[in-house]
Amino acid sequence: MTASFKHFAAAALAALTLLSGAAQADEQSVRDQLMKNTGLKADSVRPAPIPGLWEVFIQDRLFYVDDKVDYVFSGSIIDTKTQTNQTQERLREWARESWNKWPREDAVKQVFGDGSREVIVFSDANCTYCRSMERVFEEVGNLTVYTFITPMIRGEQNNREIVCSKNPSKAWADWMRKGIAPESASPDCDASVMRRNLSLAGRYNVTGAPTFFFPTGDRMTGAVPASQFERILAEQK
Repeated sequence: MTASFKHFAAAALAALTLLSGAAQADEQSVRDQLMKNTGLKADSVRPAPIPGLWEVFIQDRLFYVDDKVDYVFSGSIIDTKTQTNQTQERLREWARESWNKWPREDAVKQVFGDGSREVIVFSDANCTYCRSMERVFEEVGNLTVYTFITPMIRGEQNNREIVCSKNPSKAWADWMRKGIAPESASPDCDASVMRRNLSLAGRYNVTGAPTFFFPTGDRMTGAVPASQFERILAEQK
């Protein structure tokens, strides 16, 4: 058992001791108290696996609070009987529920084969690993890829030219798979989509490219061979 887990368990136990005999809160009172104590609005509130604690989602991040929101916990709840990380399971469940809520209008859409499988990826036009994955997409086929162009490596260079082009999907494919450079963007081009994508990346704690998200709630960072990517996609059913 790690020191961090011991610390979390001790803190949770101390909080539960303080809560003994207290009246059970309801969802709305936890929401209200969270806003009052922290100024934060919860996206979801429900009882946690540990009696006396509540599960709170704030911008896709999971926290635990007591009835009065005097304490906020960040960490994993481990079920010792089943040896499962219930926090990770809940995060995957939340991601599955949120799959159709991604702002796909800000992504470059590419369809390979019949497009029957879906994946979301944060990518950068200056990323070598991202370019190698474009070839993997072609090889595995039957895939719809939503690419959030996110300048994380050398700033807006090339990324801005692509999002400002008349056909960003074609410009992205030409550059990433054929090496055809995009045309220069006009100075007054609206490239605000990149700022939104950077904000979205921060929300999901994306720190590198490529970072993939799958319908089951799983995620992956980095490039892999086509055979491995195919196995990952097969597991999403």
